[in-house]
Amino acid sequence: MSPSKRFETYILPVTDKMYRYAYSLLKDGAQAQDAVQECLVKIWSSRAKLHEIKNPEAWAMRITRNQCYDWSKANRFQLISDKEHNTPGNESSDLQTLMADQQLWLTRILALLSPKQHEIYHLREVEELSYQDIAEVMGLSLSEVKVNLHRARTKIKAELEKIEAYGVAN
Repeated sequence: MSPSKRFETYILPVTDKMYRYAYSLLKDGAQAQDAVQECLVKIWSSRAKLHEIKNPEAWAMRITRNQCYDWSKANRFQLISDKEHNTPGNESSDLQTLMADQQLWLTRILALLSPKQHEIYHLREVEELSYQDIAEVMGLSLSEVKVNLHRARTKIKAELEKIEAYGVAN
């Protein structure tokens, strides 16, 4: 298979995952798109090496992660404040208001996780990567991934139970 065909077969199908991952790290759509484009350029320039890569998807996600961290450092990235990021729109129905409220609580709960736990949780639950792929992307052992994911899930569950019981978190 030619390097260009490998790129089309293994990398192009995961560009949406790369974007979602970049967005979860950068919290800005335009910056996430730029970061993914930079990643695709890097991968394209290395396409001749694609036949040596055991797991192209994990490799692409790792490049995305590194690119986002480099981007953040170079641009002295500042996170969007909770107020700007979590303000729901003017929904008219009760259901939409409840959904916006749940999204707000979930965003706040996820913010309580350590950056490592948040990233592992995102890769597993949103991007649906395997434990092994997450370990490869983040450069961690398989047991570290499992422990951090368990701790993240436990914290999320405890915070959601607090909200259900008392209507408050933290």
